[in-house]
Amino acid sequence: MRWRLAPLIVVLAAARPAVLPAQDTLVLRNGDRLTGQLIGVAGGTWSFTHPGGVLKLAAGDVAAFTSAGEIGVRLQDGTLAAGRVVTTDGQMRLVGADGSTRTITPADLAAVGSPADLESLREVRIGFLSPFGRFWGATVGAGFASKTGNSRSRGFNGDLSVERKTAKDRLGFGIGAATQWAGDPADLTSDLVKVVEKYYGAARLDVFVSKAFFLFAGTQQESDQFQGIDLRSHYGAGVGVQAVATDLTDLRFDLSGGLRYENFTPAAGDTSVTTPIASAGGALRQKLGPLQFDWNLRWTPAVEDVKDYRFLSEAGLSTAIFKGLGFRIGSRNEYNNNPPTGVEKHDWLFTTNLTYTLGG
Repeated sequence: MRWRLAPLIVVLAAARPAVLPAQDTLVLRNGDRLTGQLIGVAGGTWSFTHPGGVLKLAAGDVAAFTSAGEIGVRLQDGTLAAGRVVTTDGQMRLVGADGSTRTITPADLAAVGSPADLESLREVRIGFLSPFGRFWGATVGAGFASKTGNSRSRGFNGDLSVERKTAKDRLGFGIGAATQWAGDPADLTSDLVKVVEKYYGAARLDVFVSKAFFLFAGTQQESDQFQGIDLRSHYGAGVGVQAVATDLTDLRFDLSGGLRYENFTPAAGDTSVTTPIASAGGALRQKLGPLQFDWNLRWTPAVEDVKDYRFLSEAGLSTAIFKGLGFRIGSRNEYNNNPPTGVEKHDWLFTTNLTYTLGG
């Protein structure tokens, strides 16, 4: 007999109504009454989810609110508190975990969240330099090489890059240098002579007009005595497209116009030339597990003669070793299709650096 009762018990248990979790109650000024959950408050707009979907409501449309349990809140005056919001006699009150009571209005709520993590509700005041760790990142790198024995040489390279990135803009600049000295292999007592002397830098500002498009302005500076360049400057401004923007991949392309100024050394003609240029470029940042790959390309032909162009490819592969300390392999590949007499078209710099990164 007992086995016959078992199916009946299962059926009766399944027929019992499910116990629904407690829900928040929202009353609008037009008299509508909704039950669901308040999932966010930002900029005076309430986000409330209920069986019909997610509603976006202005705080001015809310007459009363009662939370189902304890929530975390940030008020407009900056107060952070955990407690229940109740409505009695037509007034909203915040009842704190310590039993304190404060009368509030819907407009007083600036943010809501977990009562266990009030710090996440604290307002972030964005300045140009703050919060540094969230929007700014800086990396410095240095490498040194020394050779003795059958030949002698010493070399040094270093660089610094700084970037600020927010949802509205992206600012970056960097500088770098590479020098090398070598001795005469036939005379190991001879003095070392400088055979590489290169300095370079860049700065750029992107301002987003939408998630996909941005305006930008930038400059590149370079000095290389062994390319015959006292100073080469590129100045440009244009428009770009953000093709991919995820945690793993950042890919963008741009087109611009500007000027190229070149001042050559006496050995390369001792002249100065200013040329209107066009420019097309792209940048990729790809995370590959513990590695990060960065690649920047830029082609800058003269407006009046496309055959008079410069091409720059910069690539780097970096990884973290311990906390901010890391290691990077870098490549700077330059091609000048119209160099001064006696100067090679192609110039390549390969570097290996220990790095240290701060912030983002």
